Amino acid sequence: MRRGRGVRLHVIVALLTLLVLIAVNALFSARYPWWLWVLIAWMPLIAAHTAWAMGLFERKKEGS
Repeated sequence: MRRGRGVRLHVIVALLTLLVLIAVNALFSARYPWWLWVLIAWMPLIAAHTAWAMGLFERKKEGS
């Protein structure tokens, strides 16, 4: 439950940050969408955080 909240917060922060960056990009340099580089860099981090929250990186103990 706590891990899920952390992932949710991570996604919300990422979306709000991207919305601000998209607005800044639209105001100053609309010809080149440089905010996409931030999106490309952030998505694997969110995917890894989600996998961690789901327990995909945990090792299973033998005999359990």
